[in-house]
Amino acid sequence: MEIITQKFEKYQAQEIKKVTLKNDCGVAISCLSMGATWYEFLVPDKDGNKHNLIMNFAHCADYYSNGLCCCQSIGRVAGRIKKGHFKLNQQEVQLLPNENGNTLHGGNHGFRFLNWKITTQKEHNSVSVIFSNKISEKIDGFPGDLNVEIKYTLNNQNQVMILYTAKGGSKSTLFNPTCHAYFNLSDQPNLASHKLKINSTQYLELDTELIPTGNMLAVENTPYDFRDFQNLESAISKNNGFDDAFVIDGASTNLRPVAVLSEQTSGRAITISSDSNCLVVYTMSQNQPGVKFIRDGGKFAQPSEAVALEAQTLPDAINNDDFGNIVLPANTTKSHEIVFTFTQK
Repeated sequence: MEIITQKFEKYQAQEIKKVTLKNDCGVAISCLSMGATWYEFLVPDKDGNKHNLIMNFAHCADYYSNGLCCCQSIGRVAGRIKKGHFKLNQQEVQLLPNENGNTLHGGNHGFRFLNWKITTQKEHNSVSVIFSNKISEKIDGFPGDLNVEIKYTLNNQNQVMILYTAKGGSKSTLFNPTCHAYFNLSDQPNLASHKLKINSTQYLELDTELIPTGNMLAVENTPYDFRDFQNLESAISKNNGFDDAFVIDGASTNLRPVAVLSEQTSGRAITISSDSNCLVVYTMSQNQPGVKFIRDGGKFAQPSEAVALEAQTLPDAINNDDFGNIVLPANTTKSHEIVFTFTQK
């Protein structure tokens, strides 16, 4: 097991660090302090070369020149809050909107815009990087200050575990984090050889602004039926892409399998487990002007080149009673965990 910390670059007069975690099986991940961003998920191919399973950019500025939120930490609240408005402890709260009058992914001062403090930890069979920050209500507009830790751990079972922990202050607030991770397990700039399976029998009905209506719809006999493996490119073509929230079956308080993404040519697969009740699937099926991922060698990104798989509590939960509890009461601590397990056939 190995941990390497190095300077990545200067961005907006801040020094950005890159931390690389290596296990004993030839798998490595790296993260950036800016946005507590998951930068690489490197796995060995049959020739011993490293292949990055997630999308990334060469410079920090590239992460903020588009709206992809590429592999960044999202919070305080992932997804959209309708009109940026909610009621908490009988008080009306109005956030600053940042998309069509709604508040998306914590707003314009959310977790992904922060340069996080770094500590590292080494165990016998795992290595970790812990990002920490104090989140101020004066900065992001959510009620109450809170202390947040985001811990990435790589173990010798080729699992990447992301643990989000928030400790609230004197006011109740909201906490629904995720990692906006984009995957392409192949060597091609498309998802043609990918199959996706989701532990879900329902998905959320959305309005024209992608805000949940409150209704949960059955996936059966629709393009949303991923209960068994479905070719992702085929599903995308039937549905003109996905930017949708799938309701995960089973109790939402325990860590359990949520989805499996597999790629038939390489035999690579990622199994996602989570203790939350939702997986948001976003296939970036529109044109992405100006987006150049490192893996594309200077070429522009293709529509549906990668798929974002975001485990979280259902979006706009604070405004829908049966969507899950994202309230962090004053002076309490709450954690959420996502696990990505890599396997190779």
